[in-house]
Amino acid sequence: MSERPVLYLIDGHAVAYRQYFALQRVPMSTQAGEPTAAVFGFTRQLLDILRDIRPEYLAVSFDEGLSARDEWYPDYKGTREKMPDDLSTQMVRIRQVVETLNIPVLTMDNSEADDVIGTIARQAEAQGVDVHIVTGDRDILQLLTPHVRVQLPSRKGPDKVYDVDVFIELYALHPTQLIDLKALMGDSSDNIPGVKGVGKKTATKLLQEYDTLDGIYGHIDDIKGSMQKKLIAEKDMAYLSQKLATIITDLNITLHLDACMTHDYDPMAVDALFSELDFNSLRQEFRALHEDVQFDPSPDMTTVIVDTEEKLADMVAVLDAAAAIVWDVETTSVDQMSADLVGIALAVDGKTGYYVPVGHKNPGSGTLFEEQVQQQLPMQTVLDAIRPALTNPNIAKIAHNASYDLVMLRRYGIDVSPIEFDTMIAEWMRDPISNNLSLKRFALSELGVTMTEISELIGTGKKQITMAEVAIEDAAPYAAADATVTYRAAKLLRPQLQELGVEKLYHDLEIPVIPVIADMEQAGALLDTPFLNEMSGILAEKIDALQTQICGYAENDAFNPSSPKQLNEVLFEKLKLPTDGIRKTSQGYSTNITTLEALMDAHAIVPLIVEYRELTKLKGTYVDALPQLINPKTGRVHTNYNQTGTSTGRFSSSNPNLQNIPIRTELGREVRRSFIAPEGMHLLAVDYSQIELRVMAHVSGDEGLKEAFREGQDIHRATAAAVNSIEPEDVTYEQRSFAKRVNFGLMYGMGAFRLARDSNLTLAEAEAFIRTYFERFPGVKRYMEDVERSAREKGYVETLLGRKRFFPQLGSGSSGQQAQSELRAAINMPIQGTAADILKLAMIKLHAALKEGDYPARMILQVHDELVLEVEEDALEETTKLVVETMQNAYPLDVPVVANASCGPNWLDMTDL
Repeated sequence: MSERPVLYLIDGHAVAYRQYFALQRVPMSTQAGEPTAAVFGFTRQLLDILRDIRPEYLAVSFDEGLSARDEWYPDYKGTREKMPDDLSTQMVRIRQVVETLNIPVLTMDNSEADDVIGTIARQAEAQGVDVHIVTGDRDILQLLTPHVRVQLPSRKGPDKVYDVDVFIELYALHPTQLIDLKALMGDSSDNIPGVKGVGKKTATKLLQEYDTLDGIYGHIDDIKGSMQKKLIAEKDMAYLSQKLATIITDLNITLHLDACMTHDYDPMAVDALFSELDFNSLRQEFRALHEDVQFDPSPDMTTVIVDTEEKLADMVAVLDAAAAIVWDVETTSVDQMSADLVGIALAVDGKTGYYVPVGHKNPGSGTLFEEQVQQQLPMQTVLDAIRPALTNPNIAKIAHNASYDLVMLRRYGIDVSPIEFDTMIAEWMRDPISNNLSLKRFALSELGVTMTEISELIGTGKKQITMAEVAIEDAAPYAAADATVTYRAAKLLRPQLQELGVEKLYHDLEIPVIPVIADMEQAGALLDTPFLNEMSGILAEKIDALQTQICGYAENDAFNPSSPKQLNEVLFEKLKLPTDGIRKTSQGYSTNITTLEALMDAHAIVPLIVEYRELTKLKGTYVDALPQLINPKTGRVHTNYNQTGTSTGRFSSSNPNLQNIPIRTELGREVRRSFIAPEGMHLLAVDYSQIELRVMAHVSGDEGLKEAFREGQDIHRATAAAVNSIEPEDVTYEQRSFAKRVNFGLMYGMGAFRLARDSNLTLAEAEAFIRTYFERFPGVKRYMEDVERSAREKGYVETLLGRKRFFPQLGSGSSGQQAQSELRAAINMPIQGTAADILKLAMIKLHAALKEGDYPARMILQVHDELVLEVEEDALEETTKLVVETMQNAYPLDVPVVANASCGPNWLDMTDL
């Protein structure tokens, strides 16, 4: 290319797709769980261009339609799967990155990015500018000229840059002939049909001889034999394919070069976005490019390091006189049951933060820094001094993620109370799918305060240290800011909860359940490790035997069934299993469980692979992992309950994730046998019977459902009988199972298509079944219509107790795919959310009743709709009665609420009570 100025044009969707699939094996997400791999890859490439190329002109284009090609040929791009959901959400972030970097976006309604780029490229050439196109789509090679080049990804190594000479060398054609090449041979990626029976070799030879498609048909009499017949028969399709393959270069869009100049951007805004996305490495690189920018302006906060008796006394006086105290702990790890206390941060306003170091290491004791001995007060002196204020019933306590800090200080002898506000839970109540649950993210987004990331103090990876090894002078401002910013966050969030009408639920339910969770986390559960070790050996033998069988079918003793690549080679190349409708991935065809289940009858190897996968997961995730999670100090396993882990109000848990402990297979259920009662005690498990369906009966007011529950009928059998117009006693096992699937599926917004896909029904039969269901239970239909209407009019739905979840797509009147997804969630949320609220109410009331009655029992586990307690043998009958009555009377419904109790020496071998 010449020395003319260069305009870089980036095909946003193509590059995003390329980065998404390139980074699939390196899953990335924010701390809140938002997927970011494609965003990261796209941003990385964008920054490389800005840093290394520094182009004079730069713009990004995105698809906004198909440029009418779908009208010319309805099957255009019909073979492409819809954009994966987790990529669709990332496209919003990618555009945000582009806009924050102040890069112009070139789009046109109902147009593909290729056509926008083609139009802009031709105009740029005419204005004396060379063009460099960055894409993942080879179609764009047709735009190559002496002043236009194209950058495409390479299978190995860096991207490859194409100019006219490179194209001719590879294709033995001129770039303009690429259009007619596709007209003849077609293009499976865009579903361009081409001429049947004409491949790349033949098409290339024809174009080398006759130059163009018109030239070929102008000399059709010179072409002999079957090829002539094919060309004549497919002439219309060839010209349609030519039209589909031609990039439009004359859209009604005008290039204004000045608008595409590489503009200045706000480094602070970019830094803030990278922080929100947890792009720590990119953030550090970006900051290095802007050494003149002060990225962490010191907020209007004062840090007081409390390291003398006098300072401690002054701080205690401030605490004793306060109306509210924020407390936050610094520790050696995120596991509150094994971490050591390093320091305590306290604040009574949003300006001054106190930091009391108690566990920082000194030189010579394993520290990584070299400086004078760090001054800190004896831990017990500090704990004794602050305990009165932190337990004063007249002083409110505030924290961010209070359950962690509560458990930590309880372990050191301070039971902080009363907890009046938790800013993390408040933000979650304000928006159950908020990306700002992290204090630092919230501070940046809502308070405009940039806080220091923990990684800047302790590092990452192999070089990571603990907070105990950080110098006090560095840890103090970090910790003090946590306390003062939490105070500011609470001040901001209080009126917002009131305005949203969720303040009562927050103070009556979510805050009181915090100490209940803390008790359960501290209690933990006892495990039978010898049993797990024995089970691990049995599973290992079964897995080895399965692998031998699988390798036999694969005719390869070295075959690894866990490798998607090797699985592709065996299933689809060697054994030639059908691939119709199977999604393509970077490893070949998808081999997920849905695919394997669809292929169960295709070959005997498939059921073995499914079983192999189930057993290896069971062994690795639970049987081998659980003993490793036992706390050496308590001898028990302590799960972490996440109060903000779902959008419906349900708890989630981790280390271990109790919500996913297998219950569907006999072998999977054996894991429950490892949870055992201590000597002299029993495990008591009490779970709600079909609580969500009972809530559905209540909120829908459907008389048929309510009558079935009031009469104590088997609700699934009753449903099957009603829909099939038969007596309950005549319902078959299959009919009941199907009715059960529909009962639960409708609560999750399942439609006829999903029902047909998950059953042996045709779409028409599924539609007929759901229609009959709604005729028998009209209240359910009315409920779903009312929820949709409410969600669209108000933009939110709510539970019986007032928990809200917002649905912006529905509120805006949108009816796209995202809106349909929101609609399904909106239908389910009031049901599942109410069930979660009822369980939390029961837990709070039961926790209080057990303490007040001095019962020799304690709650140790909560899984879905089930509570598990440890109970002394002599108190089993009395405790069972208390638990069942408390759960059944936690919240009144129009139908009976039933809780079933069972007990036993472990969580599996239980007797119904």
